[in-house]
Amino acid sequence: MPINSKPQRQFPPLNVTDVRLAFECPRLFYLKQRFGGDYLFLPKGYILEIDNAFVYLANQLMNMIRQESIIQVLFAGQFEELVVEAIANQIQQLFYELIFFPYLQTIITKNITLATGLYQVWQVLTKLIFNMSEIIVKNRRYCHESVVVRRTLITGEIPVDYTFKIAGGKSQKLTGKVNNLIFDFETRRLCVVDFQTYETVEVSSQLIGVALYSFLLKQKKKVSIDAIVYRVLPELGEYHYSWEKLENVVEGSVPGKLEEMRKWLRWEEFQHDPPPRTEHEYLCDICPQKERCQSFFDGSG
Repeated sequence: MPINSKPQRQFPPLNVTDVRLAFECPRLFYLKQRFGGDYLFLPKGYILEIDNAFVYLANQLMNMIRQESIIQVLFAGQFEELVVEAIANQIQQLFYELIFFPYLQTIITKNITLATGLYQVWQVLTKLIFNMSEIIVKNRRYCHESVVVRRTLITGEIPVDYTFKIAGGKSQKLTGKVNNLIFDFETRRLCVVDFQTYETVEVSSQLIGVALYSFLLKQKKKVSIDAIVYRVLPELGEYHYSWEKLENVVEGSVPGKLEEMRKWLRWEEFQHDPPPRTEHEYLCDICPQKERCQSFFDGSG
């Protein structure tokens, strides 16, 4: 097995974002570790306000479903008689009145051009509401109405870490934080919920990110961890990944990448064999540290 939970040698911990960035561009990973600065490859048309709005509203929705007593009442009675569509519509209406509409009014008063992006955010949130309602109704078979919501939706920051065994008998600790989870009583599985406002320019890094969060959480919770990604721009997207696929992705590619990352971090300016260029040349056009990268690595090989 390429992975071992027992550390054999200490090295500064890395995090999930570091690994994801290393898959996108080794040189930007190096610059981030060495100098800090921006490190996101944001596509043209990215809007920070929509990013902030989606993450804020999605988290507010999860919290509202868990905390509002009126929502708990919606799941009362015999679970066979519960209608997902009706429950989702009531939650949607409550969320719109309590949170979304006041937020919308505040934002568009300042900048009316954000209205279209916020409409797309609303479309994704309605899909999220339906999915949440569906899994809570499903879990009512196994849970009393008084506890089913909070046992299904798990919010709050959960720190996770794991130590990977890499080549040469060395080990590397990886850390991360998971915020939103769903538990399915029928399958006895957790699901990591990830909110993204833009399409990851390098798709494999999106998969690496959620795979690592699921893998690290699996080591802590000792149950299989699926993942679902909700995305707003440039088009609405909902992506489901099974634990089996996520586990294969991590075990097949992460230990080797960690070994490369350690090698890159040992490199010093003017030495031979610097961190390689990205394999995806189009990323250079939207690199947040393009000028520094060109000047720093110029002539280094």
